[in-house]
Amino acid sequence: MNPITQELRFWELLYHLVNKEGMRLVHLSKNRDEAWIEDDRKEPYQIIRVVLRDLDWGREFREEVEKAKQRADDVRKKLSLRQANVVNLIVSLYEPVDSWALDGDRPLPLTAGGKKQLRTILITEGSKEEVMFPLATEWSLRETPDFIPLQQVEDPETLIRSLRNQVRKESDRRTEDERNLFLYGRPVFTFLLLFSIVGMYMLVEQEGSSTDIRTLIDFGAKFNPLIHDGEWWRFFSAMFLHIGFLHLFMNSLALFYLGGAVERIYGTLRFIFIYFMAGLTGSAASFAFNEQVSAGASGAIFGCFGALLYFGVKHRRLFFRTMGMSVLVILGINLTLGFLVPMIDNGAHIGGLVGGFFASAIVNLPQSPFRAPRRAAALLLTAAGLGSLLVYGYTKPQDGSGYLAYAQIGQEYYQEEEYTEARRYLTLAAEGGAESKEVWFLLGNTYAMEEQYDEAGQYFETALDLDEEFAPAHYNLALVFMEKGDLDAAEMSVTRALEIEPDNSQFQELAQEIERRK
Repeated sequence: MNPITQELRFWELLYHLVNKEGMRLVHLSKNRDEAWIEDDRKEPYQIIRVVLRDLDWGREFREEVEKAKQRADDVRKKLSLRQANVVNLIVSLYEPVDSWALDGDRPLPLTAGGKKQLRTILITEGSKEEVMFPLATEWSLRETPDFIPLQQVEDPETLIRSLRNQVRKESDRRTEDERNLFLYGRPVFTFLLLFSIVGMYMLVEQEGSSTDIRTLIDFGAKFNPLIHDGEWWRFFSAMFLHIGFLHLFMNSLALFYLGGAVERIYGTLRFIFIYFMAGLTGSAASFAFNEQVSAGASGAIFGCFGALLYFGVKHRRLFFRTMGMSVLVILGINLTLGFLVPMIDNGAHIGGLVGGFFASAIVNLPQSPFRAPRRAAALLLTAAGLGSLLVYGYTKPQDGSGYLAYAQIGQEYYQEEEYTEARRYLTLAAEGGAESKEVWFLLGNTYAMEEQYDEAGQYFETALDLDEEFAPAHYNLALVFMEKGDLDAAEMSVTRALEIEPDNSQFQELAQEIERRK
């Protein structure tokens, strides 16, 4: 085999693996005598190195093997295939003239077990068919590489140029196809969403405060009691509200990057469906498992994570070669924080994540084969999951915690001396099951401040029924009795308050005042 023939075999082998078998050319050296190929057709993935070398001595062979070992780890890292086996194919004129086998055994193409192994195979003109036939079986090739007999090649150099151009063209085509998967659409709707949530934040701040629970509820935050009363639109309106500037900033940043990436991959129409379906499932999960007032685009943003994970399922190798590990790490950190930080609505996050994944399965990726059964199954699973969340949320027993927001609103109105409004919300809290001693105590205060002492006394006594050691209720009840002229009852109440908090100067002063009046 002369040098031209040797180069021809090198390019015939590359052409077969890349153009006919669909393997991916990862790297081609500047001298075009070394190529790294990723066999990503099916698991377990492996890496193939094809190198063109003249090996006169066994020492040169072993040096080539060491060189392959050193480069293999870098290639594994680049491809995110740290455990992949590497097959090192050396195309040479002749075998080395001296002993060249590794560890006393000639490295024939036997199946390698384990992980992260490197196996070197020497290919000469006389051994090419002998070597490639078992490899074709081991690698599940559609056919054994076709090496053209030398007598049939009129112009080897022209044929080499043709093979080289075809390999490069196929590699460029595949690279362009992979690039186009990330650039199908433009992030038009993402910017519209950003404009909408920032605009809504400014409007909420103008009308009140984005951290004020009353303002948030007025503008459509997720609030279970009102959803139970028929305000289902809060599942969607809550997606456009944010609680404070930091919440807005973090979600806007996430939406800019994640939403932009998903809209580019899926296109605008698919992205709209994914975003709102994820937002709906996130809100439904929050409705089912979280009684607190909540707002934000987090559920829909986690749906973008779900959409990227679906892309990873469909294009696993491309996903992990590009953004895969970053997506998984960031997702893992956010979910962990959701379990560790009580204020984070992790139900909305997980619901949005799952909803975004299945919504992506419903619309599928652009230019993917249309598989109606799979998409129908995804639609049915999504509908069943969403329906289950809603049914559970609407039918589960209420523990009253969802109505604590009414108590908070009532307290805010009380502090603003708007006693009628305070009484209305505190009554809603009590009727909803948030029957804490503080609710009844504040209700009593709203009547007392308007000199309705009979009603005030009843609510203070109700608070004491829940906690007989609640000293402020005894004190306020003493004030009510004193205003009504019942000094004996007032004295009994303030005495009980002093038994609980004997060092309270306010209680002591009231006791002295009652004694003076008596």
